[in-house]
Amino acid sequence: MQNEQKKLRLPSISALAVAGLVAAALVVSSGVHAKAAELSGRITVSGQGSVSVAPDMATLVSRVITQGDDAASALQQNSVTMNAILQDIEEAGIDSDDVQTSGFDISPVYDNRRLNNNEPRAPEIIGYRVQNGVRINLQDITKLGTTLDMLVQNGSNDVGQIQFGVSNPEEFIDEARESAVKDARTKAEAYATAAGVSLGKVLSISEAGSTPRPYPEMMTMRAAKMDSAPPIAAGQETLSSSVTITYELVQ
Repeated sequence: MQNEQKKLRLPSISALAVAGLVAAALVVSSGVHAKAAELSGRITVSGQGSVSVAPDMATLVSRVITQGDDAASALQQNSVTMNAILQDIEEAGIDSDDVQTSGFDISPVYDNRRLNNNEPRAPEIIGYRVQNGVRINLQDITKLGTTLDMLVQNGSNDVGQIQFGVSNPEEFIDEARESAVKDARTKAEAYATAAGVSLGKVLSISEAGSTPRPYPEMMTMRAAKMDSAPPIAAGQETLSSSVTITYELVQ
């Protein structure tokens, strides 16, 4: 009798095990389908936008380059000119925080002439060259022309590297961001229409970057004297933004 009861239990245990395996398989299958459904039905696009703004500030570099028979005399001559320039910069009302020394250098000058038989001669120092400069941030762009004239009139013989900028770009960058979002939306709608679906809600949005694009005006004036302030065209500064947006797709 006991043997018969044991035999009757075996099919019951086996059936439970099979049922458990089937249930587990269904759960795993359901999870896979749910994950696939979660990952499908979406589209990710990027958009770009920009806005042009008239610059209101400028940065320039002014240098004084002098040469003498020895380093001491070249440095003394250079320092006299630089001190006069710094004094005039201060008198022009330019804040000291906007003036920074740039590119100071003392280097030997070699005689590069060849011998009569065209053979190179041994290196010979025939003098020294001293270079010193200042980087000036002009918060008022209207002073650019008169500042350039003042620098040259007082001894700067290497003036240039003018770069225009916008002092408050965040006031305008939001317009570029709006354009970037609209650009992304337009692209996503075009893709969705081509696929026979429509856009749903925004699932995520991220900004790849929002930066002002520098507008350099490379101008160099060497060993020149000006009779009047030079005309300078500032043009436009471009502020740009890039976004990436993921939209839900609706059948």
